Amino acid sequence: MAEEFYNGFAEYYHNHLIAEGRDDIRFYTELARSNGGAVLEIGCGTGRTLIPCAEAGAEITGLDLSEDMLSFCNRTIKTKSPEVRHRIKLVQADMTSFDLGRKFNLITTPFRPFQHLATIEEQLSCLSSIHDHLAPGGTFVLDIFDPDLEILADTERALEFGKEPPFVFSDGREVSVTYRNPSVDSVSQIVHCEMIFSVKHPGGREERLIQEFIMRYTFRWEAEHLLHRSGFKVRSVLGGYNGEAVGAGELIIITEAL
Repeated sequence: MAEEFYNGFAEYYHNHLIAEGRDDIRFYTELARSNGGAVLEIGCGTGRTLIPCAEAGAEITGLDLSEDMLSFCNRTIKTKSPEVRHRIKLVQADMTSFDLGRKFNLITTPFRPFQHLATIEEQLSCLSSIHDHLAPGGTFVLDIFDPDLEILADTERALEFGKEPPFVFSDGREVSVTYRNPSVDSVSQIVHCEMIFSVKHPGGREERLIQEFIMRYTFRWEAEHLLHRSGFKVRSVLGGYNGEAVGAGELIIITEAL
């Protein structure tokens, strides 16, 4: 089962990713625009990619387990035009087992929610639910990271690393993000992760907020095997959101139902 995050994590997580400037939004909005039918986004979180897809004209349903994430997403949706709001539906459900009573022309998993599933049974259950909701001729996109064995074997990552330039909220809070991987279980292919938000409040008070979670890393051919077992045919595999060859850090696997 996918993990629940601490209450309030969504605000920090969303603003961190916006400040980071990930380039996947354009990729998913173009997919949604060219699809011409209903879209389901698995693990929609704060709506970082979901809302731009709706703004591009897509009728889109966002599914997520986290009440905090969906609440943040809904608050943002309410700031949009009636036309955009009308095109969005949010559903709180577990990605490993859901029944929405309809099919979709495009199903996506932006920014790796699939990797919060710790076991093969959970992965296959998730893929089965997705297969049941994919319309004939539709497209399913599995978005995961391409495992780097040197990084996974780097014991220095048990210490804090990766401090990024801080971002600032409108109320004056300054936030910097670091990471820590306390352990890597190479047998189960699970990385234990910590995302650490160091917050400086106006007036000088400081605090550290730590979100713990796991990421199960999946290699390309393992992922393709899981997809084939679940009734999907792989159309293409990209290494990045600009069409890079495999090896650029991402695994974006574009499939259809057999």
